Amino acid sequence: MVSGTEPLAACGGDDSSDDEDKERVALVVHPGTARLGSPDEEFFQKVRTIRQTIVKLENKVRELEKQQVTILATPLPEESMKQDLQNLRDEIKQLGREIRAQLKAIEPQKEEADENCNSVNTRMRKTQHGILSQQFVELINKCNLMQSEYREKNVERIRRQLKITNAGTVSDEELEQMLDSGQSEVFVSNILKDTQVTRQALNEISARHSEIQQLERSIRELHEIFTFLATEVEMQGEMINRIEKNILSSADYVERGQEHVKITLEHQKKARKVILSSPPLGSPPSSPEFP
Repeated sequence: MVSGTEPLAACGGDDSSDDEDKERVALVVHPGTARLGSPDEEFFQKVRTIRQTIVKLENKVRELEKQQVTILATPLPEESMKQDLQNLRDEIKQLGREIRAQLKAIEPQKEEADENCNSVNTRMRKTQHGILSQQFVELINKCNLMQSEYREKNVERIRRQLKITNAGTVSDEELEQMLDSGQSEVFVSNILKDTQVTRQALNEISARHSEIQQLERSIRELHEIFTFLATEVEMQGEMINRIEKNILSSADYVERGQEHVKITLEHQKKARKVILSSPPLGSPPSSPEFP
């Protein structure tokens, strides 16, 4: 077993086969099972908390996607539906801020990392921070992409309504300028010029425009939350890929070890049976029985 003080491969140096085995041990740490060197239980508790918060965020993003589909399918969504959607966006932003702060709290300081670059615990900390950061950034990217697609679908609904109401002369560029006006009144007044729009169509167009405004604010705020991590995770990309490779190979490594233990135990069990069934050394042979 590798101790916490046993040196690993030098930081940034070439890895030998032996170093790879040691690194597997250093990287594969299941929550609550860290026993290498002098593990910082507080650190691993923070890691568990971050994982739980990321799961919450993932569930909220999934719920947001479902609600967006529902609202898109509804010509005039009720205010309660739109408010529920906005509440979800706010919850996602809050969870994003929490995860950002939590990741910052476990980020290894450069001085500490440089001083203990060969420490197993230091490498585990860097690994855990890198993997969690990547998971967070990928999830936020997915959320941003999902909301951008939702915006485009809302714009398409407005474009369709304009076409139905004989306002199809509005070009895509003009439509974007109207959307960028920032005020629903200005947007609606621009549509009303030289067009005949039904009240229902006008209400839907206005509602879609308001939804797009809220959505754009949400996208900007969410983007600001994780910007500081994006560059770092990109720089860590090669390291993360290597970590993933090592963890996958570690699964085989652990399984082989468990199989060896199982075989050894079976051999020991058979050996005990042989010993128990054998007569003690020096005991006289049993006398034959005569009738």
